[in-house]
This record gives sequence, structure tokens and C-alpha cells, in this order.
Amino acid sequence: MDMFSGIGGFREGLRRVGGFECAGHCEQDEHAERSYRALFDTRGEWFCDDIRKADAGSMPDFELLCGGFPCQSFSIAGSRHGFADPRGTLFFELARVAETRKPQYLLFENVPGLLNHDGGRTFAAILDTLDGLGYGVEWQVLNSKDFDVPQARRRVYIVGYLDARCAGKILPFRETNDAAPAALRDGAQGSRVYDPAGVSCTLSANCGGFGGRTGLYDVSGGVPIKEATKKGYKMAYPGDSIDLAYPQTNTRRGRVGRQIAHTLTTDATQGTLTFIDLNADPRQTKLARCINTRQDAGLHKHRGECSGVLEGKRIRRLTPRECLRLQGWHDEQIDQVLAIQSDNQVYKQAGNGVTVTVVEAIGRRLAAVHNELEAMDKA
Repeated sequence: MDMFSGIGGFREGLRRVGGFECAGHCEQDEHAERSYRALFDTRGEWFCDDIRKADAGSMPDFELLCGGFPCQSFSIAGSRHGFADPRGTLFFELARVAETRKPQYLLFENVPGLLNHDGGRTFAAILDTLDGLGYGVEWQVLNSKDFDVPQARRRVYIVGYLDARCAGKILPFRETNDAAPAALRDGAQGSRVYDPAGVSCTLSANCGGFGGRTGLYDVSGGVPIKEATKKGYKMAYPGDSIDLAYPQTNTRRGRVGRQIAHTLTTDATQGTLTFIDLNADPRQTKLARCINTRQDAGLHKHRGECSGVLEGKRIRRLTPRECLRLQGWHDEQIDQVLAIQSDNQVYKQAGNGVTVTVVEAIGRRLAAVHNELEAMDKA
């Protein structure tokens, strides 16, 4: 059961695992609901537009309750009023549904600030509530960048289970994204093509050494971005992200993200550096375009050597498509959303959503544990 569903990040992550079938969903935002129905066939499924009005007794049977309950009450970017904010009490609506339906598993998501809000008392109340319902509970702060998307997005994931044999088998994740790029086509630097399903091939700060393996090199002449450093700025290079929320301030740190996106918000306050291709016949395939410059070589007209050139050192905002990609959505799904939504709505839906690839990873573990327990019970 998909509660606080947004555009369906939980559902899509579990769909990719296989073996999960959604029994219904709940979403109050009409624009997000429109995207959800464009992405999924919901005919005949249970639906409610407000969890506070949901009659848990009328819901169909389900074994997994999902929900990214509103985070504004606990986020450091918000007022942090916690349970004093009506949005902060919506967790207890999830607990009400769990108490009535008693699903075997729970999967919730929120901001890391939930853990230390009100000196930890807020999270203690959540744990106490779930314990009172008979659930064993485990939680972990996971970063989306460790799950095949280039976005630094830390969120706490909470897993609950009724069978004590699940303990320690779903969480924690101990792996980080340290795998090497997988080449689909070998060759010299600048002609190698990497598997887009694996670790991304990104620009390195300097060519040679470990960075030389990527075939993508730093372009000289980055852009200085105001930031609270000793120099008063930090250099941004192609592939870096820039926080555009405070363009004239030099009193903030972390405005430049090295080869990774900042955490998505619900508006368009994030940018990146862009390229033009100076090659008359750029090397391009359906999978990748080669971007290659020589260290300290300046600009050249040699074919295949100078693709990575800043376009007037221009900074542009991330597009709605890029934001949804950073949340793990595929282009064919993004096309469906872009066809029916304004850019502002897509920015909001991406920023409010859960990262699909993180849910997929948790779902694979949950499915494996469930199958293992079923086999044990049948033996």
C-alpha cells in the first residue's frame, strides 16, 4: 500500500524488483496524482486523497505499507515544529493503518533531522508507537549517491517487520559506490564508452592518475562561485552543480558540488556548467558522447580532442528532466510526466519524491528475506 505516494517513487522502485503488486495508494496533491496515474495503471485499485479520511477497514489486503510522510516539520530547511505542526502528526495516520491492517512489513522515509528532532524525543515516540504495535524496527540514513544516481541526498529509511527472524537482514547497507566504470567499448582515452547502467563516467579534477581512467578531463578555466572560503570563492568546473538560491552571497559554504547534484528541493535553485562541442564531426553514439581535453592544452581544432568546452562560462539551471533522472526515473517515464505537467510542478514533484533506486535496493532485500522465511516455514 503506497501512502503519501507523490508520483510513485516507492511503487516504481518495488516494480523494478518484481514480485510486488500495488494494492492502492493515497495522495493529496492533485498534480502529483495526475503524474502517478500517467505512470501507472491504477484501474480497480483502492485510492484515497487524504490519509486522515482513509478507512483502513475498507482497504484490500496487503503485506507492505510504504510512506514518505511529510518531512517539513523535521527538516533543517523548515520550521522544525515537529508534532506541533499538523503535518508532523501524519506519521500517526500511518500507525493507525498499520494497527488496523497489520501488514508484515513497513517501509517509511524521511529527512535525517527526524532522528535528532527535539533531542531525539520525536523519533523515540515513533519507535515506541511501532513497538507497541508489535513491530521490530531498524533504520539507517542512506545517501542516494551510493545507489547509482549522482545526487547527494541523505534520507532516513525505517523498516518494520512482525517476524523477528527479519532482524538485521534488510538493513543496514554497508556498501558504498566504489565500483570502477564498466566499459562497453574499449579504446583510447576519449573513445571509450561506458555502461550507462553502471557507475557513471564523470569529469575528474585533474587528468592522469586515477582520473585518467575515465577518459574525461578537467577543462581549464572554470567559473569562480562566491562561497565562504579563505579565497571568498570556489571554482566550479563542467559537471559540477551550483546552488543558485543565493547568487550574490559569499557567506555560505557548499554552493559548489563536485560532480554531484545537491539535494533536490521543490524549486529550480540548482545549476550546472554546460558544454558545446567544437569538433566538426564529434564522436557520438546512442550511449554516450566523448568529452575529452588535454591537460593545459588550451583549445584545439583536432578532431576528438576538445569536446569539453564551456559555453561562455555560462551557468544553467538543472532541467526538469535532469531532476527526475537524479531521482532514478527513466526517460520514457519522464516523457509521460513532462507531457502533462508544468516545469514548476515537475521540480516540486522531483524534490518531494523518494529516490527510486534506493527503494529498489531495499525492496530486493525485503523480497529475499520474505522468500527465505516462506521457504523455512514450508520446510
